[in-house]
Amino acid sequence: MKVIAVLNEKGGTGKSTIAANLATLLHRRGRSVVLVDADPQGTARDWRAASPQEMDLPPVVAIDRAAMLSQSLKSLSADFAVLDSPAKAGDMAAAIVSASDLALLVIQPSGPDVWASAATVRLIRTKRDMGGAIDAAFLVNRSVSGTKLSKLIRSGDWNEYGLDQMDATVGNRIAFAQAMTDGISVFDLPDLAARLEIEAVVTELEKAKWL
Repeated sequence: MKVIAVLNEKGGTGKSTIAANLATLLHRRGRSVVLVDADPQGTARDWRAASPQEMDLPPVVAIDRAAMLSQSLKSLSADFAVLDSPAKAGDMAAAIVSASDLALLVIQPSGPDVWASAATVRLIRTKRDMGGAIDAAFLVNRSVSGTKLSKLIRSGDWNEYGLDQMDATVGNRIAFAQAMTDGISVFDLPDLAARLEIEAVVTELEKAKWL
């Protein structure tokens, strides 16, 4: 099983939205997927609880205690476990990075989002320095076309952390908020641009052989 962490220690970056839609796309492509809600706030669980019964969505399980994460993940049977992580995670962030094969650091086009990612970057570097393997990249979320700050963040000129930055970005679209509220995915809505953005993320990860 490949463990994919969606994380950033700053709240409000859209981690749950990315995790839910990424897990749904992999699920609908025929892969066995579990969405792991590692956040005590339970956003992913609330999303799934709001889902209409007929929706074709991946199961959500709660593992929100750091001490239980590694062992609990081993008990899952799936091709992929997508982890929705909490903000200000502390011990949980360390446990998530330790257990993950791939880390997507979700950032919005803002200085605070970039600065908050430093703690997670340190955890990734520590794992690699100790001989552990983990692929990692920044993923820009809620990007607004034409704004100076979004252009700067997408350019990667700010990135002095030594981690990759994905070419694919996710826009600031109403469809993402609507899907989370309704317990569905953007693949159940008519917003083609939103669907293509999530598909582009998966395609890029596949080309990098990270999936």
